[in-house]
Amino acid sequence: MSAQRKPPAVAAPGPGRPRRPSVQDQVIDLIVDLDLDPGDALPPEPELMRTLGVSRNSVREALKGLQALGIVDIRHGYGTYVGTAQLRSMAPGLLFHTRLAVRRDNPRGLLDIVEVRALLESGLIRRAALELGDADIARLRAELDALEADGDAGRAGHDRRFHELLYEPLGNALVLQLIALFWDVYRQVETEVGKPHTAHGQVVRQHRQVLEAVAARDPDAAAARIAEHFADITGRFDRWTGSGWPRGAEPASLEGRTSHGSEVAP
Repeated sequence: MSAQRKPPAVAAPGPGRPRRPSVQDQVIDLIVDLDLDPGDALPPEPELMRTLGVSRNSVREALKGLQALGIVDIRHGYGTYVGTAQLRSMAPGLLFHTRLAVRRDNPRGLLDIVEVRALLESGLIRRAALELGDADIARLRAELDALEADGDAGRAGHDRRFHELLYEPLGNALVLQLIALFWDVYRQVETEVGKPHTAHGQVVRQHRQVLEAVAARDPDAAAARIAEHFADITGRFDRWTGSGWPRGAEPASLEGRTSHGSEVAP
């Protein structure tokens, strides 16, 4: 009787040798193979165990990891669903590192977020000037009128919605998520460090200049107005931080704050 042969040892992945798929990888592949959309339910745990050939604990650990990445959404008592917020899971890490930079007297971490938004919007605004229709322009005017009428109390919501309405008709959902991500993180950190308040009239005037350029179907003027808008933000930021943090708003003041700021982002 021949001796029983041992299974070959699994070689460690190296250059040119593919890594063995993890259970998380297999769940992702299964979602793609099943052609599930965001919000669709995944197969129940027993079916995942049979399909993937792994234990219940392996399935649960994989799903927890994918939930942290925003790929799935675990609803206890209901099941597991394909995640709907593609980039929301990036917010805690970006917020953490930006706050850490600010605590170490490096306001550049906050300014970087403004510059990323400026880059995104400076490219998109030209398309907006060429592609937005009359109904889109009317919605922008209504939002800007509401921004002006509601004053400081309603500024945050109307300001944000105005920027969303500029780019929603372009159909790029990923860009909208990126703008929202950087907006949320900037607003939170800006609030925590006590950035000086911006005059409401100035905010309204800058947005109205952007709107009029878009309404005139003038991409060059629209790009110039959005560039001026962000240049004003970065200029005020530089003046604000030029001689160090304002008294009473040092990075140490971040301790004990919540994640729900109320100041207005650019």
